[in-house]
Amino acid sequence: MIRRRFNGSRLARIGSAALHLSAYFCVGLPITILFTGEILITANEYLMADQEDYRLQSDFTEGRASKILSLPGPPVENPEPVPAGPTEQYRAYLTELFSPVVIQKMSTHPEWDIPVSLDFDGNINPRDNVANEPQFRPHKGIIYGEVTAETEDSYYLTYSLYHIKDYDHPIREMLSHWTYHDNDNEGFHIRVDKKNLQVAEVETWFHNRFLLFNSTGKSEGTEPVHGKIHLENGTHVIIYAQPQGHGVRCVQNVDRESIRSRVKIMRLQGTRKPVPIQADATPQIDATYQIRNFDDWYTWALGPLGSEGKGGGMFEEEIFLGAYEDGRPMVIGRYIAGYDYAITSWARPKPMWSWDDGWDQIPIFIWHYFPSYSFESHGGSELSHLYLYNRPVEKTFHRKADELLPLLSLELKFQEEDKWQIFKEDRGRHITHDMYWRAATLYLKKYVNYLFHALG
Repeated sequence: MIRRRFNGSRLARIGSAALHLSAYFCVGLPITILFTGEILITANEYLMADQEDYRLQSDFTEGRASKILSLPGPPVENPEPVPAGPTEQYRAYLTELFSPVVIQKMSTHPEWDIPVSLDFDGNINPRDNVANEPQFRPHKGIIYGEVTAETEDSYYLTYSLYHIKDYDHPIREMLSHWTYHDNDNEGFHIRVDKKNLQVAEVETWFHNRFLLFNSTGKSEGTEPVHGKIHLENGTHVIIYAQPQGHGVRCVQNVDRESIRSRVKIMRLQGTRKPVPIQADATPQIDATYQIRNFDDWYTWALGPLGSEGKGGGMFEEEIFLGAYEDGRPMVIGRYIAGYDYAITSWARPKPMWSWDDGWDQIPIFIWHYFPSYSFESHGGSELSHLYLYNRPVEKTFHRKADELLPLLSLELKFQEEDKWQIFKEDRGRHITHDMYWRAATLYLKKYVNYLFHALG
C-alpha cells in the first residue's frame, strides 16, 4: 500500500509538472517572445535613431500622400534622349532615365554601408571582399541597373545595391549569427507603363519580403500598398536604404527628420564629375554613382557553384528550376558566396533571383526572371506576359523567355491560399492535434517574420 501511494504521488507530481510545462509552452513562451521582441525592437530603434518597422512608413496614412518630398543637393540630370526601339542604346537610356536617387543611411561601419560593385577589388570572388575593402577607399559608388524585360505594355527595370557586409550592433552579433553576414544585396523593380513612360509601380526587397509602392495607395492584388512613390525630376524614384541591414524601400515623408544626418544622398553621375562616397557618418548630399548591368552575374549564375564558403565562382548552392529538353536538371546559384554567415536560407546573402517572399504566391526565381507575373499578382493589374525582351533569360540560358518558361517546374499560384481550409472541410470530422499545431505555428511564423523585419 505504501509503495502504491508513493507511485501515485509521483505520478501526480509528474502530471502536474507536465501540465505546467504545457501551459508555459502554450501561453508563457509566446508571451515571453512577444514581450522580449517588443523590447528589442524599441531599443533597436532608439540606438539607431532610425525607424526600422517597414509597416509605419506609408504616406497614405495621416494625410501625407499629397506632400511632395524634395531633397538637398544638385538634382539628378536626365540623359539626352535617343531613338526608341529594341536596341541596347535605348535600353541604356531608359536605365539612366529611371535611375534612382538613393538616400543611404550610415551607421557604425560606414565603409560597409556604401554600395559598390561586387568586383570592386578586381576579382569576382566575393569571399575576400571584406578583407580587401580598406585598400579601396574612398569608394566609387556603383549601383547595378538594367532594363530587365520588355512586354507588350511595360518596361521592367531592376536596380540593386551590393554592400560588402551586412552587420549589426556588436551585442546582437554576439548573440546570433542571423544578424549579419559577409556580402549583401538588396534592391527593387520598377514597372514603367510603355504608353506614357511613367513609373506605374515599384517593388522593393526589404530583408525577406517584397514591399509594393504606387501613386494611388490602392491594390487589387495579394500585397497591400506600403507607401507612395516619390520622384525627382519626374522619373527618378527616391529610395531609402537602411544602415547595417540595408533593407530597401521607397522614401516617405516620415523620413524627413531621419535624412538630415548620417546620410549619403547619391545620384547618377551622368555628365558631372565623380564625387566619391566618404566612408564616414558625415552628411553628404552630392555623392555620385555609376551604373553597372548584371551581365557578370548572369555569366556566373549557372556555376561553378561552391558550397558553404568553398569552391570558386560568385554563387553557392542550387535552386532547382526544372529540366532541360535532354533531361538534365536545370539549376541556378542560390546564394552569394561568402565565409561569414549562418548556414541558413534566411540569413545568407542572395542574388535577385533568390529573393523569395514566403508570404506571397510567387515562387523563387520568378520575381526577377519573369517580373510581369509578380507585379500582376501583387498589384492586381492585368498585365501582358508576352516578353519582347528578357535580358536575364537570354544572358543566362541563351534562349527566349517563351522557350524557358515551359521547362520550369516552379508552380505559379495566383490565388490566396486559405490557411484555415483544413478546419472548414468536413466540419463533423475529428480535429487532430496536428491541425491545431499547424494553425498555431502559422501565427508564430508571422510574428517571427515581423520581428526580424523590425530589427532590421
